[in-house]
Amino acid sequence: MALALVRRQLIEETHKRIVRVTRDLIAEGGWAAAQISVIARRAGLATGSVYRYFDSKVDLCVQVLAEVSEREAEVVAGIIDSEGDAASRLRDAVKAFVRRAARKPRLAYALIAEPCEPQLDEARLKYRDALAEQFARLIAEGTRRGEFVDMPADLLSTCITGAIMEPLIRPLARMAAPSNREIDALAENVASVCVRMVRASEAKLSVVKRRKPQ
Repeated sequence: MALALVRRQLIEETHKRIVRVTRDLIAEGGWAAAQISVIARRAGLATGSVYRYFDSKVDLCVQVLAEVSEREAEVVAGIIDSEGDAASRLRDAVKAFVRRAARKPRLAYALIAEPCEPQLDEARLKYRDALAEQFARLIAEGTRRGEFVDMPADLLSTCITGAIMEPLIRPLARMAAPSNREIDALAENVASVCVRMVRASEAKLSVVKRRKPQ
């Protein structure tokens, strides 16, 4: 029993190490940098050992994409589920996403837009959908409260997701080591655009404010 537990732990640790090394390589040079021979060497394994855990390089890269994407969606969800008006939470969620992407530009570019195999592209679309679902929850809430325009939340969330990612593609592709000032400016600008896209008219907002209990 003890030996079986130790073996299972070793398998799990090796699996995590392979994924971590692959993620680091993608962050350095995109999908092309994630070569199985290099991954194996950095992970302290024989090349053939990697295939005991993943059927192919694509399967491994899909795992990396899934794990990173899930974490980013969790960060956005945490902000969306916090206190405050919907517009402020939308602004904060967008800024957090952009800042995190810009801090690891090569990895973010690979996850968002770098040309890749069809299986990776399909996983990337699921990533966008998961992110859009989080924003749809917030937009639906903001619409009910009169903060946002009265349009379908799923449509607006798709637009928000595109508005977050599309402006990042070119900057991420050319960023090497962006300064904190550059990152903050980019995050602020993208967040401002997103809030303006969905915010209700000033007249409607004035009515909403008057209705709030003092």
